[in-house]
Amino acid sequence: MWNLISLVGLGVGYDITERGMELLRECDVAFCERHTMPVPEEYIKTLEEKSGKRIETIGREDVEGEDPLVLKEAKERSVCLLCGGEPLAATTHISLLVDARKAGIGTEVVHNSSVFSAAAGKSGLQQYKFGKTVTVSFWRKNYEPTSPLLLIEKNIGGGMHTLVLMDLDAELGLMDAKLGLGLLRKMEEKEGRKVLPEKVVVLSRLGYPDEKISYGKISELVEGELGEAPFCIVVPGELHEMEREYLELL
Repeated sequence: MWNLISLVGLGVGYDITERGMELLRECDVAFCERHTMPVPEEYIKTLEEKSGKRIETIGREDVEGEDPLVLKEAKERSVCLLCGGEPLAATTHISLLVDARKAGIGTEVVHNSSVFSAAAGKSGLQQYKFGKTVTVSFWRKNYEPTSPLLLIEKNIGGGMHTLVLMDLDAELGLMDAKLGLGLLRKMEEKEGRKVLPEKVVVLSRLGYPDEKISYGKISELVEGELGEAPFCIVVPGELHEMEREYLELL
């Protein structure tokens, strides 16, 4: 195999497909990008053992930008790039495919499960009723954005649900759901009005054997046991009777 970038998704629960494993075994060099979605070290080691390939962990700067590492390697040999979730859910990877095709490098994408579909399904909510997805970022000095809350407000106004992703910071790691809920409350205080519904869904470690899904009042969730990272939150909009019934059974 020459001049090929294979973009292989690992899914929300890190379960590589047969085609993905085939490409990993056949490639000349293998990378795992962990910026767009964390991939556990132990799973990378498992993939190395099963494939017989050494997998190098790389950052976002190695995937996109000016002359990134993945593109440079693919000009000389075949590259397998692993990433968590669904590979084309991240603009970083779409940008890589565009650059590869402009450079005359072949590409293949192996799709997998995504948090965008899994969170909706696990919550029992109709996927076509979701509005724009938002990300709650860590607040810092002189950086306290309220735009996530404003987008949630807009979605709710249209009867739509909202998937809320938690920030992933190189220094601070994965944001905890309780911190995420706390920041959303602070955004309400900053904007001076109530936006969030009384109850939301918190999803922990989707796709893992120990995944945990909690539905309840925000005031109770921040005091309860929600599981471990990675987390995401679903803020319900207008609920259909079946959606409401499903949520109450969680």
